Amino acid sequence: MMFHDDSPPEHTLPSNASVSAPAANLGNPSFSRRFPKAPPDVLDFVLFLPGIWLACSLGLSLRLIGTFFVVAPLGVCLLYAVLRRTIPPRLLTAYIGFSIFIAALSKFQLMPNSWQVHFLEDAIVRQLVPLLGFFAVAWASKAYFRRRLIDGDIIFAAPIFLFCSLIIAPAVMAQQGLSYQGDTVAYSVTALYGSLTNNIAIATFFLMSAIFRTKDLRRYLSLMFVLGVAASTHFIQFHFLAVAVLATLFGFRGRVVIVTLIAAMLIIYVVAFTQLLELLANNPNSGIRLVFLADAFRSAIDTAGMGIGYGKESVRWVYHFPNMPAWTFRPDPGMITHARMLELMSTGVENSFVESLLRTGVIGFALFSAAFFATFPPRNLPPALEGHAAAVFSMMLIGCFVNSSLESPLSAVGMGFVYGYLISLRGSASRPLRSVAEDRSVLHFRESLPVHAGVAARTSAQMH
Repeated sequence: MMFHDDSPPEHTLPSNASVSAPAANLGNPSFSRRFPKAPPDVLDFVLFLPGIWLACSLGLSLRLIGTFFVVAPLGVCLLYAVLRRTIPPRLLTAYIGFSIFIAALSKFQLMPNSWQVHFLEDAIVRQLVPLLGFFAVAWASKAYFRRRLIDGDIIFAAPIFLFCSLIIAPAVMAQQGLSYQGDTVAYSVTALYGSLTNNIAIATFFLMSAIFRTKDLRRYLSLMFVLGVAASTHFIQFHFLAVAVLATLFGFRGRVVIVTLIAAMLIIYVVAFTQLLELLANNPNSGIRLVFLADAFRSAIDTAGMGIGYGKESVRWVYHFPNMPAWTFRPDPGMITHARMLELMSTGVENSFVESLLRTGVIGFALFSAAFFATFPPRNLPPALEGHAAAVFSMMLIGCFVNSSLESPLSAVGMGFVYGYLISLRGSASRPLRSVAEDRSVLHFRESLPVHAGVAARTSAQMH
């Protein structure tokens, strides 16, 4: 099957439109009213939207569907993208392809070893599935949002997304009795509004659109919700996001805010590494995250930058620190089931960038970084669209920098949804618009001519 970018609905201009108009204006409803519409169709309602709504409605309870995750949302999103005949994100495809190659080497245990002591062949697929889910959703999201951009309605069905994400998902989690790190169910459900799981990431996408792209009551209600969550949650990632949003609202360019955010997070990590032992004593949860990263860097050095591959654990079972008792982080492997062992071995190092370095080495890390920053908001966006793009990019960056967002099905779907939007927005903004109606009339004219006349017509068109 031949893939293309669905160009007719994506780049449609009336014959009297300027070919120099920036594609970034496609997100503007007043601009898009002058264009042929690309409304949601049967593929959207049968494949893409139900798959995303499922992830939104389950939240942390997504683990209840087990292997059905391979069917929905992974399978339906792949089918949607293929039927849309949209080219997958190129750099992300390269990274996924390289990861699969590393996985094949891991199956035959051809990857070098570091401090890891366990290997399970079953864990290779288990560790790859969330990443493949991210890729499938990102590809489908790219196809979906290219149509939404030309239609001027990127927040189509926003009330349904928000209801599923902010009402249904917490209710399901409460009904299942899910809690976070031993807290009560009620406190956990409230606190998890500040996490960046699938339902919260997707809800935040629509909330940020209201904050930056509207001027009515929706803007202020969304801003109040975001600030309220930031004030009540203990998740540091949402605090970072709230600061980035406020900085953009106060007039700083979104691109500048992103660069500042990256620098700030790197500085915080470097300073924290210099005080690791003190941090472990005072804040074990934050300190152990730095230990995860240190072990990952050590593995990258031990393997000469090749990575450990798949099928091995990312974190140790027992940690030993100076002047501190041994810290048993994981239960004895001999005392747990095989399914539980697979789950524990699929835990990441709480940083998707470093996880790519650990698993796939320097080459994989470079490919992943290139694919990730390919979604950086372009400079030619209108202020409102740039603010929204910067906010959701910041959310994705924070999620991948302080969590293993792409190593867990509980967050990979939301990140893929945002990634697909950003890559489609950047693709639209970087291409000049053309009059497809004019192209079609020329095509029909050529088809009505004999072969030699068609050659002459093409030559004449090139001369003009």
